[in-house]
Amino acid sequence: MTTRADVLIGVEDLPAALAAGAQLLDVRWSLGEQPGTGFGRYLQGHLPGARFLDLEAVLTGPTVEATLGRHPLPDVLQLGAGLGAIGVDPARPVVVYDEPGSYAAGRAWWVLRWAGLDVRVLDGGIRAWVASGRPLETDEPGAATGAPLDLATGQLPTLDADEVAAFDGVLIDVRAPERFRGESEPIDPRAGHIPGALNRPVSGFWDADGLLPPAHELVEKLALPTPSSALPEEVAPASSSSPFPEEVALRPSRRVAVYCGSGVSAAQVILALASLGIDAAL
Repeated sequence: MTTRADVLIGVEDLPAALAAGAQLLDVRWSLGEQPGTGFGRYLQGHLPGARFLDLEAVLTGPTVEATLGRHPLPDVLQLGAGLGAIGVDPARPVVVYDEPGSYAAGRAWWVLRWAGLDVRVLDGGIRAWVASGRPLETDEPGAATGAPLDLATGQLPTLDADEVAAFDGVLIDVRAPERFRGESEPIDPRAGHIPGALNRPVSGFWDADGLLPPAHELVEKLALPTPSSALPEEVAPASSSSPFPEEVALRPSRRVAVYCGSGVSAAQVILALASLGIDAAL
């Protein structure tokens, strides 16, 4: 079963991981920003030794078909070429980071795990690193010489539209409540949500500093009843109060799937669920 330590690493543990050979990738990105903006922030200051991983160019496939959405998954050749170009070694662990509110690290974690790499997200991202008193640098590492990687995707579960229509598990929509209710839709052509979905906004899963809360707080945010056979006893909710009118029982026999508008913030919530030992499809 996946644990918190399998998906996250704290700033206090990162130096030792890097000394042991972990690779560090800066994936800062924000929805709607101009191309190159994230790389510009990288050049202004990044964690020492980090290389920049472009979410749009490497972690997203071509959007030539409207049915593929705004951030379709990359094909294996595109992903292997993009990672190889920045020198990623698939035999060594990877640590990715962004900044609070970005959710790009969750997408990077998901895509790299989907491709079979050993990857963790820096809890709190660059803000936590700076808050700990550690330095940033502005120089880029030397040119990478890596060849395209030979990857095997499909290591994490996915669902297509037909499979979602027939899905009998727990379907979680992580968009803002007003988009879920269809009151506002600033991006996509149709408002509302997939029938049967529950709304658990991604913004509620992380604190203001971009840190993932303790397990019992995550359980409360999911409105899990007590007890849940899918979770260890120490992760049970601290109280029975819930901000949601419905409760969700995530049992081992019940599948879970998560979606958003394009596949970025949903991956961030899948990461949070994985920290509880819950495997969810994208």
